[in-house]
Amino acid sequence: MQKKCKVQLSVVICCDFELISSFYLIIVKTMVFALPIPHTPYPIPHTPYPIPKRVNQHLLYYPRKGNKIMAEPAKILIVDDSRVFRSILEKIISTIPGVQVVGAVDSGLAAIEFLRMRAVDLMTLDVEMPELDGLETLKKMHASKSQLKAVPDVLMISSLTRTGSDTTMKALEFGAFDFIAKPATEIPGSQESLGRMLNTAIGAWASRRSRGVRTTAAALPTSARPATMIGSGKPPTPAPAPAGFTYNLRPSTHTKPVMAIVMGISTGGPKSLAEMLPKLCSMTTLPIMLVQHMPPNFTKSLADSLSLKCSHTVVEGLHGTVVKDKTVYIAPGGSHMIVRPRGAEYVLENNQDPPENGCRPSVDVLFRSAALAYPPDSLIGVVLTGMGNDGAPSMHILKNKSAYLIAQDEETSVVFGMPRAAAATGLLNKVAPLMRIPEAIVERINMGKR
Repeated sequence: MQKKCKVQLSVVICCDFELISSFYLIIVKTMVFALPIPHTPYPIPHTPYPIPKRVNQHLLYYPRKGNKIMAEPAKILIVDDSRVFRSILEKIISTIPGVQVVGAVDSGLAAIEFLRMRAVDLMTLDVEMPELDGLETLKKMHASKSQLKAVPDVLMISSLTRTGSDTTMKALEFGAFDFIAKPATEIPGSQESLGRMLNTAIGAWASRRSRGVRTTAAALPTSARPATMIGSGKPPTPAPAPAGFTYNLRPSTHTKPVMAIVMGISTGGPKSLAEMLPKLCSMTTLPIMLVQHMPPNFTKSLADSLSLKCSHTVVEGLHGTVVKDKTVYIAPGGSHMIVRPRGAEYVLENNQDPPENGCRPSVDVLFRSAALAYPPDSLIGVVLTGMGNDGAPSMHILKNKSAYLIAQDEETSVVFGMPRAAAATGLLNKVAPLMRIPEAIVERINMGKR
């Protein structure tokens, strides 16, 4: 009897041990699968979290709530010699989804030292600083890139002075992807205005980055394709159909000579114009009138900068200016620009009418005036990269005058807002990458030579 009890006891103990072991294994497995996925730049196989089939290797993935996988926030460094403005920038940028401020320094030299120790994705860079200004910091950063953890994209923060605007234009030529004007902090509503500009610029940068496009790289080198000169008789090979957006283009026949080209451009404009406009000017003698959304002073600096690169003279389109061949006219910052006929000539005028589409100068104002001023079938209208829809509402007015309408494609647009809105009208004749816009223009010019 005693022996039998011992056997039963041992059986019970064994059963309990097996039961405890089973529970233990269940608990351990649950803990293992509940652990977060390690921080790694590569997709992790065999995890209980769904990994995207096409993982962008520029991003780091890690789990969040439920089964959703999110990209690591883009790291931003703030560089400004004003302690107050650094604080304002940090406060605003911290509210923008998908980005994280990882540092704020007071000089260009401190920025270079920071980049030697830590990689960042985007740097906001003040233009006017003691010792090393924004432009010199940008140059030094590229000169010492082998010593840095990474070379970030750069967003210039510029004062509204003429000196600040000149330096900003040079910085854009040297690789900065865009700029915003620094408002006076004592003006009511200035921080809200700054917040909108930062959201627009950083949002545009993040959109390009998410598509794996470096914002400091040219969309398509000028030398990638030989230019088709007017009178060559050879239309350029059509550009490949763009992906990601469906365009309803209108093939049309034009027989009359083109008299002028009108353009609208916004976010990403200065750099895009520096790349594309010299090529276009080398291919036609026609006058070009364009609106670039910019504050006062900046349009004068932009015109001066582009004039050094283009065979056309590039100037601000000031009130009373007579439109001539081989000249590019940029609407002055803060003023609308319109064109009117005067006898056999065409004259530019400026006004302070209310902003349209939130903009002054406005593309729509220029487009409408050109449609009224010039004869039918004598204009080419072009909409390039930019936020919003400026230019699209006047597409039908240009089309009613048989204008030939062109828009930049999605892939090469810094922001595919204005071109998308123009395309959505269904009135476009052509869509092309930035550096093939000149060929698209020449194709129409060759349909009706002067």
